[in-house]
Amino acid sequence: MKLPPLPVFYISTGLSLVTLGDSLLYTILPSYYPFLGLAPLQVGIILSVNRWIRLATNHMAEYCYRRYSSDLWLLLAFFMGSVVTAMYGIGKMFLVLLIARILWGISFSFIRQAAVMTAVESGPEAHIGERVGYYRGISGTWHTLGVFIGGLCHDVFGFTFTLVGLSILSLVAVPLGALSQKGLKLIKKPLTNDVPGKGDATVICCGFAVGLIGGGMIMSTLGLFLREQMGESFLIAGYSIGVVTLTGIILGLRWFIDGIGSPVLGAIADRIGRERSTTILFFLGAVTLIVIALYPKLTLLIPLIVLFFICGTTLYTLLSALAGERGARSIASLATAMDFGLAIGPLIGWGIAQAGLPLSFIFISSGSIYVASAVISLRIVLSHKS
Repeated sequence: MKLPPLPVFYISTGLSLVTLGDSLLYTILPSYYPFLGLAPLQVGIILSVNRWIRLATNHMAEYCYRRYSSDLWLLLAFFMGSVVTAMYGIGKMFLVLLIARILWGISFSFIRQAAVMTAVESGPEAHIGERVGYYRGISGTWHTLGVFIGGLCHDVFGFTFTLVGLSILSLVAVPLGALSQKGLKLIKKPLTNDVPGKGDATVICCGFAVGLIGGGMIMSTLGLFLREQMGESFLIAGYSIGVVTLTGIILGLRWFIDGIGSPVLGAIADRIGRERSTTILFFLGAVTLIVIALYPKLTLLIPLIVLFFICGTTLYTLLSALAGERGARSIASLATAMDFGLAIGPLIGWGIAQAGLPLSFIFISSGSIYVASAVISLRIVLSHKS
């Protein structure tokens, strides 16, 4: 492994700064929303609307970068991300928060498009997976640290002070964005394949599956599944551990894997072959999910969940790299497919619970989708060989 290119470091750090406000809403609102005069349904709308907006704005961002090529799109998106964080803290009304989340969805589409393309364009094709891994790893590491500090500041200084303070701090992302693009011919550089081509639809289908299962169905219902299997608490070495604590630990491991593991996993997959690795990881993830459903014992559950997170992190990195090889339009299509999966995944997972079906069915159905995705991903291998 090599050190990350400076453009990747700059843009990943900037991304993590402007994303702090978004992440803190997921941390703070579930317990703080009554103080803002919000209803539970309004909280759900506020937390999800940015993903639905991105279904329309991902391709708009790609078009703007391609048609009106300028680094100003990225700098404006970073600045708007900072403004949005301030809006969270100052505008404590549903309508203001809703507008802020819509603006954040638009901004994130432009930032993510530029970030992935920066990782793709900042080095040779042979190491795209490693560079995309650095992009995810650097942003994930800063992001995890920032969310912890932000949550602590909220408890000490309050809602408004914390978010306005983070808004001011996140303005650093603007010069970082400018540095990331300095000397980098982003978007302007002709790509070998900037239109949908061989394997493009396959990458998009696989991206939808990763968003639907990993970020949608499993992440949103994991705490519910753990409570069904173990109750509200359980004993470890004579100490009582709450299921909420266990859920937090497991989900925290996911961020840790994203932050620390993405560059290593991306580099390994570059050496094995990104196309072949995608199929292997889908099959491994499928087996892991099905085993969890059939044998939900604590001694197996945590290692298997961690293994599934490793598969998901690597798949995200590889699919982003494969889309990057195909061009900016493919990156926008992959992002939209993943966002669509992330948006509907929780609805499907909680719909299964609402229907009264065993929660193990969530893991079995998820594993089945991963099996289908593994078979579909074979087309990527075949298209690469041809």
